[in-house]
Amino acid sequence: MQLNRLNDVFFKSLLGDINRKNLTLNFLNDILNKDEEHYFTDINFLDKQSLPDNEEGKAPELDIVAKLNDGSLVNIEVQIAKQEDYSKRALFYWSRLYAYQLPKGHHYSELKQTISINLLNFNHFSHDRYHSSHHIRDDVDQSILTNDLEMHFIELKKFKFSDIKKLKRADTWIAYFSSECTDEERTVIAMTNPAIKEALNYEMLFSQDEVKRREYELQEKAIRDYNATMLYNRKEAKREEKYASAIRYLKLGIAPEIISRGSELSLQEVLDLQKTLSQD
Repeated sequence: MQLNRLNDVFFKSLLGDINRKNLTLNFLNDILNKDEEHYFTDINFLDKQSLPDNEEGKAPELDIVAKLNDGSLVNIEVQIAKQEDYSKRALFYWSRLYAYQLPKGHHYSELKQTISINLLNFNHFSHDRYHSSHHIRDDVDQSILTNDLEMHFIELKKFKFSDIKKLKRADTWIAYFSSECTDEERTVIAMTNPAIKEALNYEMLFSQDEVKRREYELQEKAIRDYNATMLYNRKEAKREEKYASAIRYLKLGIAPEIISRGSELSLQEVLDLQKTLSQD
């Protein structure tokens, strides 16, 4: 099958399973550009259902949540559909995870760094960089207030490469998830990054698992249905805008023939609108 690596079911199965924690550690160390001295060496996936929620507040729906060997928490999110307010959503998810660390009666000094990694299949920021990182900084000297907040946004649509063999290690993972990369190019990447080779091997096992395959296909159908609904809504909104414009021009006394040519509505549609207006 033509695998959608951003499919929620596949993504969580690949990087959210304790049996493949070495892949998740490799992904994190590469994306976060960790040197050998600061490598994450172990990871424990958290039960997302255990995250507390306000009784009347919005519940976080996190993709992959884990605690690393130094106590840091990490949340890895995949977002396919464009959201204008995604930065606020990402910050909300980060804040819930950060607050999760501190049960009643504990001290603020116990709070650990919380990292948010967001893989976006759309352009979110106006700049051309496909990987941006964010911290809380002083407005004047740009010094970091605290390392506790670290947020990464990877905009896959912006990712381009000229030589697959010269990619940095972080970029090999971005290429793996990018639609710009072919299966042949992923095979070349796998020759230099064993973790990518392991990910490709897992793809075959995933496709042979009937249960996971069924869940994957249901998720793909949900994505197609969502896209179809959004396309229909956009077309309807555009059509309603044309009707509204035509009505304004009819009220100004402009001839239906002229309105039809300028609005892409048929002459009969404009005449029907004119008839309806005359009856009101």
